[in-house]
Amino acid sequence: MALYVATAPWPDTPDGLFHLQRVRALAEALRSGVLYPRWFPDFAFGYGHPVLNFYAPAFYYPPALLHLAGLDVIASVRIALALGYGLSAVGMAALLRRWVRPGAAALGALLYLVFPYRLYDLFVRGALPEFAAFLWLPIAALATIRWTDRAVRAGWDARRWDVPGLVAAVLSWAALILTHNLTALMALIGVAVLEVAFGLAALTKGRMIGARLVAEAPRAAGRAAVVFLPPVGGVFLSAFYALSALAESAWVGLGAAPDRQGYTRHFASPGALIDWGVSYSYPVAAQPTVPAPIYTVAIMALALLLMLLVRERRGVLAAGTALVTTCFWLTTSASACLWNATAPVLGRLQFPWRWQTLAGLALAFLFALEMDILARRAAELGSQAGSTRSHGKWSVGVQVLALLLGLYLVLASSTGLRTVPAPYQAADLTAAQMWAFDAEHGQIGATWTGEFLPHWVTEQRWAIGRDPSSPSQGGASGPVPSSARITAAGYLSERIIYEAATPAQLRFHQFYYPAWRVRVDGRPAPTRPTGDLGLLTVDVPAGRHEIARSWGVTPAGRIGRLVSVSAWAGIFWLILWGMRRRRSLAAAGWGLLGIVAVAGATDLFAHAHRASAVGADFGFVRLESSVIPAARPGETGRVTLNWLARGSGQPVIAFVHVVASDGRVVAQDDKPLGGDYTPASRWQPGELIPGGNPTDPRAVIGVLEVEP
Repeated sequence: MALYVATAPWPDTPDGLFHLQRVRALAEALRSGVLYPRWFPDFAFGYGHPVLNFYAPAFYYPPALLHLAGLDVIASVRIALALGYGLSAVGMAALLRRWVRPGAAALGALLYLVFPYRLYDLFVRGALPEFAAFLWLPIAALATIRWTDRAVRAGWDARRWDVPGLVAAVLSWAALILTHNLTALMALIGVAVLEVAFGLAALTKGRMIGARLVAEAPRAAGRAAVVFLPPVGGVFLSAFYALSALAESAWVGLGAAPDRQGYTRHFASPGALIDWGVSYSYPVAAQPTVPAPIYTVAIMALALLLMLLVRERRGVLAAGTALVTTCFWLTTSASACLWNATAPVLGRLQFPWRWQTLAGLALAFLFALEMDILARRAAELGSQAGSTRSHGKWSVGVQVLALLLGLYLVLASSTGLRTVPAPYQAADLTAAQMWAFDAEHGQIGATWTGEFLPHWVTEQRWAIGRDPSSPSQGGASGPVPSSARITAAGYLSERIIYEAATPAQLRFHQFYYPAWRVRVDGRPAPTRPTGDLGLLTVDVPAGRHEIARSWGVTPAGRIGRLVSVSAWAGIFWLILWGMRRRRSLAAAGWGLLGIVAVAGATDLFAHAHRASAVGADFGFVRLESSVIPAARPGETGRVTLNWLARGSGQPVIAFVHVVASDGRVVAQDDKPLGGDYTPASRWQPGELIPGGNPTDPRAVIGVLEVEP
């Protein structure tokens, strides 16, 4: 509830608007029956972007479903964030309860909630999926630890394995990967660091380290296999997304960044590593580094002191300290050698200060452990005092100290947080608003860097929604069809009847991407990019034929699906073989999830709108067809006009008028043909041009309020 209130009004952040637009676009896709749209066709001025082919998709689904239920986009996102925020505290408290008592667990969970970097993610950067990933870190850690402990006790006797625990751990890792893959990468490295720390702690208990190394090696190897089984299973289960994201990154701006070592600009110097103020001062989003709060130093110093003075839980203190130290070391230039050596992996993090995500979890663990140790020592001192009154004083003192520490954590993280209300409302979140924002700021596809822009687009990204930056456009010549009438249009598909006197070229108003499939009379036809915009183009034979365009599966996507299906089948077998309680319910639920996944992969629920033929020939352009859905009184009717460019474009106005029975114009919409961001100088012969600035994924020429 506190977070829901704190996000009203919605804060103005660099990335927040991008994620809101993606929620809106996903809701549009779900409304059209497309369950997993890897391509958003209304992004990039209507040329499309493969956003969810590369960006982890899971965060966007809860708010998109809430939006479909009737809430506006911003309210939906606020509710989803608030629920995840609250559940993360529950998960963190459950994780900490394995080592500490309830009071200390509550303090650790509180620190995890108000850790400054976490609030910085939401209120300053607007990195909503990374903020949401904080939910899955403690859940994945708890599930993995439970599975590991029970598996180690069971040994290699598979009949004694905790199958429900293994399934829960695999699912939590898959959820983390699908929510924010970079956080999952850091978490996997964190697991490796902890395993090394625990192993070293076990080896140094005795004096004969060499002998212990030989004796402990098989056991350590077996434990490592058990520990890494859940994250590996999560990787396999999420391969339908992850493999395409990795293998196809070279096709878009993600793999074509000129500066592969941009992370070096964001290393923290020793003086900038810590914010030494009592109250945390949040840096602006443009600042290259993000310091840690001052209490980080106190927690680490106390952990070292307790390891020296107290034998109790020395191993877990050492492991937590090692993880925090590693995380902060990776934010400094001292770790540059490791970053450079592993640039293809660590370089994807872009910003070294992302490691504070994992550091926040480790600091919350250390803090709770320290408070529990101190509370136990205080209780022992109270007992040694010999009187009930003295014991009560010690107990009250500990409670007061805990209350003051909790109050300090909240105040230190909140008093320095200043937000500016966003200059937009939920009603403004349309494709037209996104296009205008992109044009104003010289960006493309609701991103600052053009990271999802296909590399076949050679035009400067700031000029894509304007007149060409150079007078010539490659691929703009050649014969064109006489007509190309769209008969049905879906979210990622369309059917066209075309006629051509000679072999010709047909260009679609979408960027080329290898996943697009075009069939001519049911047979696959080769496609290619043409022009400075790299438009999807197909050669069509002479005569009258039918073309079907749809989103298909790339080789990497096909392999990823196969891996995910194999992982799904493996979990299904584990449920049937290893679960004794509620096996039927778990199998039914897992089977239903598989059915939904198959339906989404095959676009079983996708539907298309029928188009009406027009065939109005204006010489250089033809109005081929229109989609006019039925509209009841008081509803908004969306009218789609589809044009075929046949020659050099001329700037003209296209309009839609709604005329009452008495001849009065009761609604109208007049716009440049092609809209404000597809000027006539951009039209290529043979290109299917949508009309107007859209408010839904299909190009819409008019948004008309229909009177009774």
